[in-house]
Amino acid sequence: MHPLIVMLLLAEGTCEALYWQKLTCPFELAHERLLRVWCRQDSTDCCTGLTFNQTSLEEDMDGGKLKVTQGPDFFTLAVLEPSLGNGIYWCGVLSQNNTIIKLAERYFHGSPGVYIWSFTRWILLSLLPLTTIFTNIYTRVMRKCMFEDEEIYDDIETSRPLAVPVNAASVCGLE
Repeated sequence: MHPLIVMLLLAEGTCEALYWQKLTCPFELAHERLLRVWCRQDSTDCCTGLTFNQTSLEEDMDGGKLKVTQGPDFFTLAVLEPSLGNGIYWCGVLSQNNTIIKLAERYFHGSPGVYIWSFTRWILLSLLPLTTIFTNIYTRVMRKCMFEDEEIYDDIETSRPLAVPVNAASVCGLE
């Protein structure tokens, strides 16, 4: 199979792979009973998202695209694809006066393909000059070999026509 086709098939399969992005949110024991918050940053002091409680140890939310695992002094959010798209997401707790206490933040990609492409393009970008250099060197070497092979078969002048049959005895003067 042609290498380019194989690469395209592999790239297609990579885009379909599941990639869970995670964020761990440590909290103080004083915040243990407060609601947890998961939201996308709208501005430096505001975000839009959802709240959930600490009663269950593991929950699937947002249609199965968000999993929450809770520990004694932390909770971890695993996101398959954020429902609000690319951006900076916060995790935190909701205080008594409805103020979000931000515990951690991270940039989340909207889809696995976008994330994979974000670092694959730099790999490909660095391979492009290497491929160009290799191709140039290979072409020069092959061209040099072709010219050397042609020199072996250069035309030489003979004293007689090549159509006249000659045997070894007549060439050596034995006849």
